[in-house]
Amino acid sequence: MIFKILMLLLVVAGLVYWIKQPRRIQAGAPYASAPARRPAFIALCVATAISLVAAILTALLWMGSVAGGVTGGGYHGEADYLLPVSGSLLALAVACAVGAFIKRRG
Repeated sequence: MIFKILMLLLVVAGLVYWIKQPRRIQAGAPYASAPARRPAFIALCVATAISLVAAILTALLWMGSVAGGVTGGGYHGEADYLLPVSGSLLALAVACAVGAFIKRRG
């Protein structure tokens, strides 16, 4: 379990670094230009990525639990709550992606 949490944190850190790459200062510039600050756009992009990954992982967990019943494991609906959770996370990811698109355009 701790390995999964550490991998998720590594992916989030990589996304944050990828989105907020350090700007290079040009050699002949008399001063460093200030980078454009768009914290809402970046936060929405990170929220979209996290929600999408969580929705996919939740759907995979649900599929794995149902597959045990199909192969003779005797599934009795123990993990039926995972599918609505996955759908909610997917809807949240879509909402954050639309918000990020609107912030990018504006």
